[in-house]
Amino acid sequence: MTLTTATNYLLLTERIGQKPTLRTRFTTQAYFVLGALLDLIDQRVLVVTGDNLAIADDAQWENLPSYLAAFKMRLRNDLMQTPQLKSILKLVTSWDIANTIYDGIGAETLAAETTERVLFQNNLTPHVIYEPKDASRQQMIDTLKQQLQSGQVTHSTLNLLIILEQEDALKWLFGEDDMTTLAGRLQQVTANNAYAQMVKQLTTAASEIIVTKKFWMDGWLS
Repeated sequence: MTLTTATNYLLLTERIGQKPTLRTRFTTQAYFVLGALLDLIDQRVLVVTGDNLAIADDAQWENLPSYLAAFKMRLRNDLMQTPQLKSILKLVTSWDIANTIYDGIGAETLAAETTERVLFQNNLTPHVIYEPKDASRQQMIDTLKQQLQSGQVTHSTLNLLIILEQEDALKWLFGEDDMTTLAGRLQQVTANNAYAQMVKQLTTAASEIIVTKKFWMDGWLS
């Protein structure tokens, strides 16, 4: 099973400036985990019904990649308490889950030769970073543009674009020249699309959780 949304999110967002954009940043990591969750919904491993989440396919669930073990354990435990999304979505803010998924997907991108493995030293702790190759990143951007322009947008592309829209990152992705046209196309594509509306619902709910925890973390550290 390939987690397409999460993989493509890594290809678009990971870069090393003063520090890695994805590996070491709470907000970006949380949306990365949300991308993985949306992949499992798209592939019908999980299902959303109203405001609740459930495991839809036990066979697929048991055969998920090993790097989703922490995710599975947390989700299974949380579902025993409540199926409500407003509670379940708190798992996207877990550092442990984000890091294990990052390492697993990163290894897959390395094998696919779309990233390079870089060792980055941060606060005396070395981190393995899977830095996307320029050609891989550009190919991903071109694919998103082509799908929007044609109106033939896959679910994984919808997941990715809705997450990036929530982060106010589309202008960075498309540039000023194409932003207005492509953002308009996204609104047209999602307006009457039931799947897209469900993803927007989850992304908005997750965003509130992410912002709240980030505010708490900033206050605790100050």
